[in-house]
Amino acid sequence: MSVLGKKILGLLNNPSKRNKKGSPTIVPFEESKNLGILYTWSDNKKESALTEFISSLGEDKMVDVLCFNPTKTPVSSAYPIIDISSLSNLGKLNSDIAQKFIETSFDYIFHFDFEMNEVVKSILVQTKAKCRVGLHSNEGARYYELMIGINKSAGISNFAEQMAKYVKAIR
Repeated sequence: MSVLGKKILGLLNNPSKRNKKGSPTIVPFEESKNLGILYTWSDNKKESALTEFISSLGEDKMVDVLCFNPTKTPVSSAYPIIDISSLSNLGKLNSDIAQKFIETSFDYIFHFDFEMNEVVKSILVQTKAKCRVGLHSNEGARYYELMIGINKSAGISNFAEQMAKYVKAIR
């Protein structure tokens, strides 16, 4: 993606574009049916933590996962992957997988990363999720309805446990 594309994508990723006024209320977690997980590929350790996280959410939930590969190097994942080539030079997502994920009405969407990037921001802004869950940060306050405060050194598995714990408490 070009420098111009990154600038345009940054402008398009304005969280104020989300329709908050008419947005549906957050569904209690035990009543939720459709969950989404968005994450950036890093290693197999993260993949195994993700698998454990999905199983902790409950078998009665429909879970869709989307992986973003920030490099041009192919990666192996059990989940659908989009990569940097899914972006046009102007920063538009050209992936059917990403568009399907964005158009799905999730009750909850979990951002399973410690860091945000422009692609993830773009998907979070465009998604039709009722509640976006991610790591507590100044930047994240603009993108999430529920933020989990945790030290990054605690690890991704601990972050996953905390996300599951707090969403299950929503009644």
